Amino acid sequence: MIADSSKKASIFAYYLSKFDRDAIRELGYNTFNEAFQELSRIVGKDNNYIKLRRDEFDPLTGSHRLGWHKRNPAPAVVTFHNGLKNYTFEEMTQIVQALILDTQEFIVPQQEIVQAQKIVCNFSEEELEMLINGRDSSSKIIQHQALVKSRVFDPRIPNSLKKLYECRCQICGARAIEMYNVDISEAHHIEHFSKTANNNASNILIVCPDHHRIIHKAKPVFKRELLRFEYENGKNDELMYNFHL
Repeated sequence: MIADSSKKASIFAYYLSKFDRDAIRELGYNTFNEAFQELSRIVGKDNNYIKLRRDEFDPLTGSHRLGWHKRNPAPAVVTFHNGLKNYTFEEMTQIVQALILDTQEFIVPQQEIVQAQKIVCNFSEEELEMLINGRDSSSKIIQHQALVKSRVFDPRIPNSLKKLYECRCQICGARAIEMYNVDISEAHHIEHFSKTANNNASNILIVCPDHHRIIHKAKPVFKRELLRFEYENGKNDELMYNFHL
């Protein structure tokens, strides 16, 4: 699950503010109240939290509601608006649906966990991430061999994060798609996927191939509270972009 539930709530609220009833229908809710209640529950907030966050975005998203029109938007609200305003309805829907999926708990029989771990252990962490970031169907090798496919390997979550960051490296901001019209961004698992099989958004960073290779070779420690990688030689790489940790 995304570590900072307030950030996830902001993404939900922005989606509801900008796309209004289309968003409600796409998520399968019948009313706004139903959506507010369920999405607030997902992020561990009270029932009014998502609604109040939506109201803060209304003056920025062109909503027909007045929202908090008499107040200056908080800096965090403006930051989220600027980061998300260029996404289409379809792109934002995929992101929101994947973040909702990321909160779901799956009960997996112990024998299936053991089976999945045996399969995962046949690969190094770098080999596994090459499979995960592969551009063809072979990247689903773990899904084909293990019964715990929904949590062992679900590409929807890393793919939604790539959309969230517009294929931009969270460390250096590199975005090859801008110059070459190709996506080379990759998903990096903070805690080794080969050991934990943890494919939750809270365990994933989107990085460029250069930083991905550097991380695997240099093996820095990720300090989550500081949002940075710390290397043995004293160098630190802080996250330039972060909407989900």
